[in-house]
This record gives sequence, C-alpha cells and structure tokens, in this order.
Amino acid sequence: MFHNPKIDKILMATDLSANAHHALAYAASMAAAYQATVTVLHVIEKIPPNAELLLTAFLGLQDADELRRQNEAELIARIKAGIERFCDQAAGQITACRFMLHEVIVEPGKASDRILQHAASGVYDLLVVGNRGHGLVKEVLMGGTARKVILSCPIPVLVVPDH
Repeated sequence: MFHNPKIDKILMATDLSANAHHALAYAASMAAAYQATVTVLHVIEKIPPNAELLLTAFLGLQDADELRRQNEAELIARIKAGIERFCDQAAGQITACRFMLHEVIVEPGKASDRILQHAASGVYDLLVVGNRGHGLVKEVLMGGTARKVILSCPIPVLVVPDH
C-alpha cells in the first residue's frame, strides 16, 4: 500500500563545498514541498595526530588545549555565520530558504560518525548530502563520507551529485 512520507525535519550535512551549496537548494526545495524545517550540520574534522603532537610539543599540553578550545570556538562561530549568510543570500533565489532554516550546528568530530549520530537521534525524517564524486578508485581506497553515511543511515538519504 502506498502512503505519503511524513517529512517534517530535514538534516542537511554540508562540507561547505560548492556542491554542498547545490545540495542545500534540494533541501530547501524539499522543505518547501513538505513544509518542513532544515537543520544544517557541518562537522569540523580533527587535526591529524602528527600535527597534534607537534602542536603539543611546541606549546606544551596545557597551552595546546587552550589554543585548540579558543580556535575551535572561533571557527564554529565563523562557520555558523557563513552558513546563515549563505541562506540569507540564497533567500532571493530559493524562496523557502529563509523560512525553512531551523538551526545551524557546527561541531568537531569525524564527519560520518557525527552525521549518523544526528540522523539516528529520531529528530529527523530525511538526510540531504552532497557527493563530490571523487571517482570509484578513490572512493574504494579511501572511503567517502557520503558512502559511509548511505550504508548505515537509519533514515532516507537524498544524495545530490556534483553538478
């Protein structure tokens, strides 16, 4: 039996790339069609362990931790402001954008893990992600965030290919 899906809350994962902006248009369009809200999520990947060791050795453990907290807070604020600015600019082109943006979340962690954690929270009905399409060989060797998310996501996923 056919039934219309209930889509009230959309989670849009962004890596701040041009294709992620393209995917936001799809999220906005879905939000307009379903009168849903969109939460935009950006995950800040942690610095590589070698860089972490150099930073700690150079500054000392206590100073490195303080620097990391200050820089992370500043980066989070700048990214949030940038995403909100983009939505304001897009409002003229995507009529639903200003009204559908519910929240901007910027947090540290591993992108695929954080996206899946939010998707599994029970709050969202649909996940929208952009796929930069690095090619099959690179995807198989390195793995891709979109691929990992698609294989394990508990909610439907709309993958927007690079345009």
